[in-house]
This record gives sequence, C-alpha cells and structure tokens, in this order.
Amino acid sequence: MKKSLFATATILSALLFVACGGGEAQKQSLPTMQTSADSMSYVLGMNIGRNLIVADSMINVEMVCQGIRDVYSGEPKFTDEEARMAYMKYMNYDNYERIKAFESQFLEEIRRGDRKFVATTSGLTYKVTDVGDLRSVVRNNRDTMLVRYRMLNMAGEVVDTTYLHGDTLRIAAGDVPKGVLEATKLIGKGGHIEAWLPSPLGFGAEGCDSLGVGPNTILYYELWLVDVEKR
Repeated sequence: MKKSLFATATILSALLFVACGGGEAQKQSLPTMQTSADSMSYVLGMNIGRNLIVADSMINVEMVCQGIRDVYSGEPKFTDEEARMAYMKYMNYDNYERIKAFESQFLEEIRRGDRKFVATTSGLTYKVTDVGDLRSVVRNNRDTMLVRYRMLNMAGEVVDTTYLHGDTLRIAAGDVPKGVLEATKLIGKGGHIEAWLPSPLGFGAEGCDSLGVGPNTILYYELWLVDVEKR
C-alpha cells in the first residue's frame, strides 16, 4: 500500500533535522566529518535530499529545515489544521495547475515541430499515418480489438510493447487508457496512428506500478489497429 506524500514528508522531516541542523551556529559551518557518526549523518542527509527531489523537485529545502527548527523550538507557524489545508491546496490545485501548464507547453512544442500533429479538445495530440478501413472501427467499450503498439515515455524509452505479449494483443476497448481508446476510434481496421497522451488520458496521478509509469506522466503511443470485433 502506498503511503501518502504527507505521511512520507512527516517522516522525512524528522530525519532532516540531522541534515538541516538545530540552530544558527551549525547553519553557518560545514560538516567536519570528525567521526563516523558525522559521515553517517551527512550520507543520511544526501539520501533524504534525493528522496525529496523524487517526491517533488519544487520543494524549498530551506523552508523544510525552517519547519523542522520551528517544531523543535515549539513555535510552528501553522496549526495542524492550517498545515493540512496548505498541503491540500498545493497538491490539489497549485501542483495540478503546474503539471497541466507543463504538459500543455510540451504538447504544443510537439505540434510546432511536426505540423501533422493535431490536438483534440481532450488534449490528445496525434497524427494519423494510415486511416485504415473506416467501415470497421471501434464504436463502444464492449468492442474488442486486435492491436500492435509501442508505448514510450518522454525520454524515448520503451515502457511497454505488444512484442512482449506475442506480437499482437486482443483487448476490450474499455480496458485501455482513455487516450488510447480515443486514438483508436480515429482509425479503422488496418490503420496506424501516433499519439501523445497527457497524463489524465494515460495513467493519471496514480501512475502504473506494474509498468513503471510514474504519476502525471506523458506517454507516446505508436499503434496499429489490426482488427475489430463488434460486441
């Protein structure tokens, strides 16, 4: 079961007291590494810093340290309820808006780089290289389709491919991510489409652990619709 980021941040904050120091005097001096405990403490700080970057690269380390000092001094600036509200605002609005803006800019640059790519109202950014037979298309979630595809991340690394499942995969239309279903409906049997999925059309804020897809990940699909079976 996944721990919430808030719970993880609470644990990391306690550990960060070692790395951030407890007062102004230590803040202005570098670790002396005079003992093995000093070295261990510094390594612990490095690991905590890396974990915080993975959790959210926008975290202000100085404010994290200040929060720890205030708790240890008994004078935190937020009550527990105010802290919860500030966290929820960031995660549910500020963070969402930042991710949305990044994805919008990234997909716009894709379209600028290749004018054959167009966007739907949902944000799906695609180009059809072979429209296929439009007399045989996916109409509803009960239809099954035989597909061949490659799924890549923004770095161009293959995340999943039907070649791992025996070249093609038979799957119900309702069992694929929303963006894949939308893309598939744009072509007919024998068609080929390339599509960039903004995270809400892929695996969203949850990601997909089994495929190694992190939260809020843009994905690229190259998909061939081999066959459609009506249900």
